[in-house]
Amino acid sequence: MKKIIFISLTILFCIVSCSSKTDKPSAETPKEVSQPPEKAKTILDYTGIETSHSGFMMKDGRKLYLARIENAAQLYLESADGKETKQLTFLSDAVDGYKVSPEESKLIFVTSKGGNEQYDFYLYSFETGKYEPLLADDAVRYEDPTWINENEFLFASNEANGKDFYIYHFDIAAKKRTLLVEKKGYNSISDALSKDEFLFYTYESNYKTVPYHFYNGKAHKIKVSDENKKYIPTAFFDGGILMRTNETNDMEYLEIIKGNSKKTIFGDKWGVETAAVDRTNRSSAIFCTNEEGYSRCFYYHDTQTEPLDFGKSLVSVSAFKNGKAVVKISKDSELPKLQVIDLTTKKSEVFGYSKDNGINVTLFAAPELRKVKSFDGEEIPYFLYLPKTGKAPFPTIVYFHGGPEGQFRPGFAAQFQYYLSKGIAVVAPNVRGSSGYGKRYMDLDNYKLRMNAVRDGGAVLADLVKIGISKPNRFIASGGSYGGFMTVASMAQFADDYICGIDNVGVVDLINFLENTSSYRRHLREAEYGPLTDREFLASISPTNMAEKINGELFVFHGANDPRVPVSDAYILIDKLKKAGKKVQKHVFEDEGHGYRKKENRNLYFLKSADFIEHCVKDN
Repeated sequence: MKKIIFISLTILFCIVSCSSKTDKPSAETPKEVSQPPEKAKTILDYTGIETSHSGFMMKDGRKLYLARIENAAQLYLESADGKETKQLTFLSDAVDGYKVSPEESKLIFVTSKGGNEQYDFYLYSFETGKYEPLLADDAVRYEDPTWINENEFLFASNEANGKDFYIYHFDIAAKKRTLLVEKKGYNSISDALSKDEFLFYTYESNYKTVPYHFYNGKAHKIKVSDENKKYIPTAFFDGGILMRTNETNDMEYLEIIKGNSKKTIFGDKWGVETAAVDRTNRSSAIFCTNEEGYSRCFYYHDTQTEPLDFGKSLVSVSAFKNGKAVVKISKDSELPKLQVIDLTTKKSEVFGYSKDNGINVTLFAAPELRKVKSFDGEEIPYFLYLPKTGKAPFPTIVYFHGGPEGQFRPGFAAQFQYYLSKGIAVVAPNVRGSSGYGKRYMDLDNYKLRMNAVRDGGAVLADLVKIGISKPNRFIASGGSYGGFMTVASMAQFADDYICGIDNVGVVDLINFLENTSSYRRHLREAEYGPLTDREFLASISPTNMAEKINGELFVFHGANDPRVPVSDAYILIDKLKKAGKKVQKHVFEDEGHGYRKKENRNLYFLKSADFIEHCVKDN
């Protein structure tokens, strides 16, 4: 791929006034030419900051990564010395992930059309530099490509009935698939030794999973003591199975299961959120806990646990083999970066793509972690970002994360920093039901307890007013997916506080949502929000039925191909707001789904959002 360098030249034109030859030169002292003021930064200067993710290091030192350099994220290959980069994929839609074969002769990458999340598999050959569809069907979602050797892999798909994810074996040379596990539910593969022995688990809900060990031609349920807990059989490890679970604790921990015996190898006040095993030896692992939203990571080897120092950051591990881990480290005032870290020598190598877009990110503000007691005494954590200039009280954006079992985490947040530069504070609460604080906290919003989470948001508003950061009727609500639910419900329940809000792909009509979300998601979402049989309750908590209470103007964004939250949710909300005489704007992206992957669409979303919020603040 050619490197294209754009050079901007500033040309100075000196204009001399010429008259007759008898004119004398002016005796006036030349004046210093003043430089034009620096152009004000726009939201796109901030959101145009780009970095890479999902890194992988090959045996010869070359590195793979995903980056959105053009319109949608594609796969790139960087030379061992870092001097050359080759683009491997050229799709109109984003590449969502990839898996490299054991001997690194090929890889499978995953993509979907227009954000519909019906994932297709493509096979890329390093020898030919070409790729071709391997498993592609607009009516099917393919998941979990798990390599066995250079010719075979396992995968899960809902091709049988659109709802249940069965597990299959695929022979590339023969182009033949074989059904291995015909089990109802959302099944996910975690590790495989062969087509005859592998690990998988079934989602019952985000807080309950059932682990299985497939061998002797059958799926054997791994014995557990509490079937209402979470069990993730991470990998075959140290002669047994490495399990991430919260079986005997509120927080998740790691244990090794060998036959009928269990041995905890790591437990902490905070839960383990991720674990990656070095499959070249299956006796060492890197794992991270989630401590108040920040990552703390460890290296387990020779039966010992060694802490790793990545500073105050968010850490994701995308690969681990031969003692080297590929991680992405995200901090509030540094460009996120991919690194290969040798866990023996602790030497690291940065690679991948990054673009600061002319923004000095070292000046970015760090958030303050605060906590407030809600109506029932439950402690609610929130992150507060304050402008570096100006005086409080500030107009304040309240950003609600998705989920509900999501969590706001204080990594690199360029969009927030733009609003801070405009004198607008940003607060990001982790209301009850958020992950990262244990199963008890995550269960506090289930079913009939839903509106208690909205009351938590109200407690945060009251705390900000109490400490003088904000004042009533100067809040802006914003959130996506479940965050859209929180946005609209909060604007209804605290109508005098919110002057406007942005609902992005929001869950706003619970009956319509559950009836029209993808069939493979429905039972998982009913476990969270309540069953469709309880229509009266679902209607009572649906923000679409709160339109009359809302005072502030709403901007509703959605993707037409959203398989999670149907775009009809947005249209129902808009219709009810208009009938109630409320102000509402909308924008539907015809080639997007649950979120916006293409740069042109993201830019339009950010521009419209910023213009809406800034006018809202100015007009109120």
